Amino acid sequence: MNRNDLNERIKTSNKIVIKIGSARLAGSEEEVNDFLFSLVSDIRHLRDLGKQVILVSSGAIARGRKLLATLPNSAEAGESLPEKQALAAMGQNRLVNLYDSFFSKVNLPIAQILFGVLDMENPEGFKNLKNTFGQLLDWGILPIVNENDSVATEEVKFGDNDVLSAIVSLIVEADLLIILTGVEGFLKDGKLLPFLEEVGKSELSQAGGPSGPGTGGMYTKLKAASIASEAGIPCGIIDGNRKNCVREFIETNTLGTLVVSNGKKKHFTEEEIKSILRAKRNGGQE
Repeated sequence: MNRNDLNERIKTSNKIVIKIGSARLAGSEEEVNDFLFSLVSDIRHLRDLGKQVILVSSGAIARGRKLLATLPNSAEAGESLPEKQALAAMGQNRLVNLYDSFFSKVNLPIAQILFGVLDMENPEGFKNLKNTFGQLLDWGILPIVNENDSVATEEVKFGDNDVLSAIVSLIVEADLLIILTGVEGFLKDGKLLPFLEEVGKSELSQAGGPSGPGTGGMYTKLKAASIASEAGIPCGIIDGNRKNCVREFIETNTLGTLVVSNGKKKHFTEEEIKSILRAKRNGGQE
């Protein structure tokens, strides 16, 4: 695929999944507000163009920590599973309320979707989830997705929301996945790599782990991009700190790292998606 065809494919993407990490929502209120003003402006623009958007957002645990810090006589939470589950329970509604306060200003109604690996394994879970996404998008509602961290355990987790965003992209049959991070893209040998046809061991060996409040890092972003690429879904890994980065990436395809195979878009069946999840949980995706 030549550059012009690729640019046109990105620009004409109709169904777009955007993944937001904890770091974008864990800074000062001024930093968070600046980020959300830019994000909301971009998504309003995409919706005005007739595009459908799904957000996959981390941040519940980070918002829960912020709330805990304001409470009298409260101890600082650590990193144990019960503490993180409790923080997620505290922070999830605050996270959704934060989004609602911004998207309501541009007349974009939102809906919260929380699910986990076990919901996918349930015979009716996958069908119900797919139907919910479809109905919300038909109604013009913006779905905001997160793993149900308040009840998830290490044995039954997607692993992080990078992988979750790829799974959501397969479920809704997205045209494009955009993962926002805190760096300009994937650096290989110290240099930004603007384009990848496949993610191999060489790339993964140079991808780092988490450097902020989230659970992922460039490694998990490349793994998510690889999953999306299997379905022929391009994935842009771009700097979320850049103002109006989503709009700029879609319009110009000049930001970050784009991971896209030469293959055509492929529909993944329910069993194929579940197989990817099982492989990851058993170490096959690592």
